[in-house]
Amino acid sequence: MKRIFALSAALGALALAGTVEGQEKEKHTASRQASAQEYEGWRQYMVTCARCHGDDAVGGVMAPDVRTAVAKGMDQAAFTEVVLNGRPDKGMPANKATLSDEQAASIYAYVKARAENRLAAGRPEKKS
Repeated sequence: MKRIFALSAALGALALAGTVEGQEKEKHTASRQASAQEYEGWRQYMVTCARCHGDDAVGGVMAPDVRTAVAKGMDQAAFTEVVLNGRPDKGMPANKATLSDEQAASIYAYVKARAENRLAAGRPEKKS
């Protein structure tokens, strides 16, 4: 029993170290400076998507980390299609009544910047 506890504690420590290491890497490589489109995407994301997909596009209790889809090659057209029309079979509502194509494209720009580690977590600063 003690061995199982020790093993569980060690694995937990390794997982936590990896998470902290990833956060430290992001702090050092990503910027808070966002283009106008990325900043608008962050604004729209926080209003429309964060409730389910989590702040900073990292996933939430109800929906996955959307950075993964973009990192695996989901292009803007496919992303916009999902944002506007939803995925009813998976519980994702359509947003075409509240978002324009341009706003959905801005959300894609924000998520892509997060997926590529160009934009740090947290509130971005709009480049002037």
